[in-house]
Amino acid sequence: MNNNTELINQYKETFPAFGSYMECMSRTFLTGLASFSLAFGGTYISQHLLIKYLPYSRKNHIIVSSVVGCCAAYQVTAVRARACQAGWMAAEDKHTFLNPISDRPKPSEEINNK
Repeated sequence: MNNNTELINQYKETFPAFGSYMECMSRTFLTGLASFSLAFGGTYISQHLLIKYLPYSRKNHIIVSSVVGCCAAYQVTAVRARACQAGWMAAEDKHTFLNPISDRPKPSEEINNK
């Protein structure tokens, strides 16, 4: 079921930094899962400790905790995925911090300048 090694070997010649990108994305998704778990658990426990100060009933604790967990996980995963993409582009010499994608020359411009 897990064919990461086959996939990395398949694209190794075309994209030399593909293996490190896949490792980074795997860590990113696991970090997102961990952030969901921690945010959900923290919110749920906080609601139980502060139950007399909350304006909603106890049956809504799961919903509120799920929304907070999803928002936290999305934010963490999105930021880390952008960092992985930037790292891969920098490793492939197509993008750096000083040369963002929007300022990169188009392939037709590269041919004309050579």
